[in-house]
Amino acid sequence: MDIILDKVKRLPHEAGVYIMKDADENVIYVGKAKDLKKRVSQYFLRKQEHIKVRNMVQNVRDFDFYVVNDEVEALALENNLIKKHQPFYNILLKDSKTYAYIKINLKEDFPYFEISRRLNKTDKYFGPYMAGVSAKDVLSIIDYAFPIRKCKLPLNESKRAIKPCIFHEMHMCLAPCAKLVGKAEYREVVNEAIRFLKGETKHVEEILKEKMERASQNENYETALILRDRLKMLDKLKSKVITSLDSLVDYDVFSLNTSGEYSAMCVLNIRGGKLQGVRTFDILNFIDKSEAYTQFIMQYYNTHPLNVDEIIMPNQDTSEIEVFLNNKAGKKIQVTKPIIDSVKYKLLDMAEKNAHMHIEKNLEHTIKQVNTSIGAVKQLKSELNLKHEPKRIECYDISHTYGTYTVASMVVVQNGEKAPKMYRKFKIETVDFIDDFASMREVLTRRMEELKKGVDVSFSSMPDLIIIDGGKGQLSSAVEILDKYGYKNDLISLAKREEEVFKPHESKPYILQKGGYSLRLVQLARDEAHRFAITFNRSLRAKGMYKGGLESISGVGPKIRRALLSHFKSIDNIKKASLEEIEAVKGISKNTAINIYNRFNKN
Repeated sequence: MDIILDKVKRLPHEAGVYIMKDADENVIYVGKAKDLKKRVSQYFLRKQEHIKVRNMVQNVRDFDFYVVNDEVEALALENNLIKKHQPFYNILLKDSKTYAYIKINLKEDFPYFEISRRLNKTDKYFGPYMAGVSAKDVLSIIDYAFPIRKCKLPLNESKRAIKPCIFHEMHMCLAPCAKLVGKAEYREVVNEAIRFLKGETKHVEEILKEKMERASQNENYETALILRDRLKMLDKLKSKVITSLDSLVDYDVFSLNTSGEYSAMCVLNIRGGKLQGVRTFDILNFIDKSEAYTQFIMQYYNTHPLNVDEIIMPNQDTSEIEVFLNNKAGKKIQVTKPIIDSVKYKLLDMAEKNAHMHIEKNLEHTIKQVNTSIGAVKQLKSELNLKHEPKRIECYDISHTYGTYTVASMVVVQNGEKAPKMYRKFKIETVDFIDDFASMREVLTRRMEELKKGVDVSFSSMPDLIIIDGGKGQLSSAVEILDKYGYKNDLISLAKREEEVFKPHESKPYILQKGGYSLRLVQLARDEAHRFAITFNRSLRAKGMYKGGLESISGVGPKIRRALLSHFKSIDNIKKASLEEIEAVKGISKNTAINIYNRFNKN
């Protein structure tokens, strides 16, 4: 602590970002400050009343800092460092759902609408759609109301099709592919559809009613029923209009509610004066409520389009995030703390109530989930007498096909939950035969070398616990490598048959309680590593990777490959073998032996 206090004294009175680290130099918190010295001093020179802040400070063994020009730069740097390090005490936005948007590329001569879950900066997006209205439903309304093309053909003046498709015959497409419409006329129809997506529904309602009546008169009852359903969906869209709001406003509203230990952030998406989306996120960690809003909103717009005019939230100081979001969006976005009893305040209150109801409704489930994941981490430390709580677990597995296509997997479990974005896979490069021990030594060597580089975020943190799939032999191979790199944290292996856990330099295995959280945790890591390795092995085989091996030789199947590798021990030895030596292998015919020999001795 004396070292930290001495470092605090030497901090400058400048804007910047500070990075808190634990005893293993893992980043556990990232924060920004208008004045680094004042902000960081508060952690160590004042008594902390908030339990989460107190817990974080107790784990700090060192900190780094970066000085920047202003608060906006600090905000941007903080956002990037949180994305890179995923610190335990920062808000980490984990939204398993990827919402559908309606996308259009207005740079095309004849653009079309489509559904997309992936966002980029070049296209225009509308949505997200939820709460009883789907992007598919809205796109269907566009398809029936506006004669915009449904195909994705690349259309320009030099490449145009000749014969229009059936949608033109059904009066659902202007057929730009057949040069039956000009760019200006087509763009006006597109603009009408965009006005509908922004909230102008009256014209679309008239079009659908007219088409439904015409279809009914022509006894085309199937189409009439479809149009009737589209009108019902349009009514559902209209019913979400919030009274007293301008029909053209686009807002995102954020409100945080906390019961103490458990918190939730609700986001309302208002588009064209209509409530298009309500989404509530569970939040397990935050140090400061004001920073919680800032960090959440920054992460939210990393994965959602910033297609709003105004952001509403109950935050005191909005200037720095407003400047940052303006730069990100390339347009003016207002960040507002609404006055009491205004329409915007009522929207904020609606979001706060949704967050509160979410906590009450899901509290029991949330407690069980937290106890299961975080409790498993604590239980595993106790049962195996580990040095640290294994907040970051890495598990490794080897997979091969009779000594070929040898690959390895690394899966990561953070705070008791899978972290798929951190998973990594390896093609084994130094082993051409069946040797899981040598393969494990290679993959751990490569992993520790990546730690030195610190480039890939998945390799940049030292794991609290490494799990090897296998018994004592696999464990010894891992120890041999990890000792060379000075790895001081915990290492175990999990044997499949009896689910025995082995630790280095201990002869007796540990038996975890069957059905217990700790056993489920190590099984989760082991099973994920096994699945991930096998999937990669299969994908390589399917793509025909590692060409030049035994797989491409006529007459050489799995049985013969197994016999060859068993006899010669490696592919290199097979390549060096004479024809007579290959023929001597049990089960190999003369013709097959000739094929094998010729494959490696063409010259």
